[in-house]
This record gives sequence, structure tokens and C-alpha cells, in this order.
Amino acid sequence: MALRVFEAFAGIGAQATALDRLCADYEIVGISEWMVDAIICYDAIHHSDEEVIEVPSYEEQMEYLSQYDFSRDSVRKTNLNLLDRDVIERLYIANKRSKNYGSISQLKGELMPKCDLLIYSFPCQDLSTGGNGKGMKKGSGTRSSLLWEIERLLKELHALDKLPDYLLMENVKTVLCDAFKEDLKAFLEFLESIGYQNDVPMVLNALDFGIPQDRVRAFIVSKLGQNLVRVSERIDCGKQERKFDATQFLRLDYEREMLRNEANIAQLNATPSRQKMWAINGKVANENTIIRTITCNMDRTYTAALFKYTGALGKTFRRLTIREAFLFMGFTEEEYERTIHLDFTYRRMNKLIGNSIVVNVLAEIFREMFAGQYGIAQKPISDN
Repeated sequence: MALRVFEAFAGIGAQATALDRLCADYEIVGISEWMVDAIICYDAIHHSDEEVIEVPSYEEQMEYLSQYDFSRDSVRKTNLNLLDRDVIERLYIANKRSKNYGSISQLKGELMPKCDLLIYSFPCQDLSTGGNGKGMKKGSGTRSSLLWEIERLLKELHALDKLPDYLLMENVKTVLCDAFKEDLKAFLEFLESIGYQNDVPMVLNALDFGIPQDRVRAFIVSKLGQNLVRVSERIDCGKQERKFDATQFLRLDYEREMLRNEANIAQLNATPSRQKMWAINGKVANENTIIRTITCNMDRTYTAALFKYTGALGKTFRRLTIREAFLFMGFTEEEYERTIHLDFTYRRMNKLIGNSIVVNVLAEIFREMFAGQYGIAQKPISDN
């Protein structure tokens, strides 16, 4: 039987991509996502090879979509009547094919499909060092407090005898810091109260999983009942030596028109603020390059990397291209190219990839959780 997976706060689906890397026998039984761009991009990456579903009239599309709350900016609910008809059609198709149940706040336990694994990567904005530190206290109304919607949902599933066997939490490492430890402790104690065992929190860096990006995230595995696999004790076996060839991730062949166009889009003017950015983030693009964390806005003082570049704006510097950002997050070039037809701006794609999870890290966690099950090999498929 396939591993049944539900992706809460699904984003663009790094979770499903990681299971693909392991050749796992799995089924995404549903996702929960409310950001319009993320839903459409998720569909492009994971369902572009499928036949396009039959699309009903505009009025029927609107009637269906009106069941759910959607957002263009991931902060405020969007009035669907303000969206162009082509966006409505894209959203309708994507929602249907991805089995999207909409905002986590609307999802009810009785409607959620039975799953074996629930992955919840709740918003980090109010926890991250680049955020405002509002936290995740229950009832606070912050985006990070959406964690407590998972508590509500699990209570409903518990009453229905539908609890998932496994849970996986992902967030920035500051979720473990003193400022938020009481809230996290309360949530983990709740999990224990309904029958889960919680593994020790893991703080994992993409640098240890074959990706030359200094990106650190926290993960917690929970198992219903007994026989918890201590992934925290086994994950070190899957770590790799920090030897990289960053040219496998960078696209520097500007003789290729497509790559040059993408570099031009990523280029910045040499304004005083950008000159300051260069002084902080400037790097030489070669095999030894290690970038900082890719965020949802790479036009900030502290960004992943800047490289000298002569392009449409003259002799200045550029950010990572979106293609490169996908590669540095563990996606393949093919997966990136499935999104090109969406014609999203650099800024919109930057937000999506910056909020994703490094595929390689997730794959190793899943391997340790399910080795020998669901077609997942006992050892890494590749040591590269």
C-alpha cells in the first residue's frame, strides 16, 4: 500500500519532490495552501504531464473556488472577483489536480482525507531573524500562530479516529529559541496527550546534504503510538562531506540567450544601497562558491549572493537567477522549466522558492523515517 501524504502549507511541493527522489511508493491525498501563485506553481511542477481536466463555465469555476479562501500576497484574503479570468481558470485547474483543501484555517477534520504522514511547515515570518519577532503564541493572530490550526485539526482527527501515523514539522531554527520555547513545548505536550511520541528536534544545514547553500532549518518527527524511529540519531549517517562544485548549480554560460536573459532579469542597478549589498554579499562565481540562505526577497541588504555581471544595465552585479535558486534548493532544471510558461515575475518566483524547503534534506529525513518501506531504499540512492 502506498504512503498516503498530506502536505499542509504545501508551497510548491518540495515534500512530494523529495519523495520522488527516493522513488517512493506514495500518494499525495491532499494539500492545504491558500497562496494563488503557490497553488498554480505546485500544479505546474507536479501535474504538468497530466491531461488538462475538463473546465466548466466561468460561473461554475467561481462557484467551486468560492468554497475556499485564497490570497495573492499570502497575508490577506483575495476577492476572487478581482482576478482575471485566465487566473481563475488556472487556479481552478490547479486546485482540482492538486487536491487542494485551501487555507488550513478552513480545513475540517471530517473533510480531510485519511493519511499516513502529515507534513506541516507553518509560516516562519514571525519567528525568523528577518521578521518582526511577533511569535507563535496561541490566539495571537500572527501568521506563525497558524501552528495552532494544526492542533485544532489533530483534535478533530483524533475524535474521528483518523490521526496520521507520522507527523513532520519544519521551520526556521529560531522556533527552538528561548523566546518561543514555551509555545513549542505546549504544542509538543499536546501531541503527547493524543498519543504521539516526539523525536528530539533536529537542526539541519543544507551544506551537509550536497547543497552549497548555508541554510539551517529545524525539523521534528512525531510518531503515533510506539516504535518511534529516532531520525535525530540516524540522520548523521546521511550527511555528506562538504565538498561541492557550485558550477553545477550556477548558470554562467551567457552565450546561451536563455541564460543571458535570465541573468539580465536578475541584474541590479548600482545604486548606493545596492553597492552596500555588494560589499556584504559579493562573491566570485566558481566551483568553491557557497551561498547564504535563499530568502523570499533577494533584493535585500543580506541576500544569498551577488555576482559581478555585465548585462542590460551595464557593468554591475546580479542576484541568483530563479533557475539557479531552484537548483540551490534541490529541484532539477526540468522541474524549474515546468514553471516558465507561468510567466511569473522574478519577485513572485523568488517568494515561492525562498519559502520552500531544500529537497535533499527532506529526502534524507524521509529515508530515515521509512527505510525499507514504501519502496524507499535502505541506503542513499546516490553519494553524489
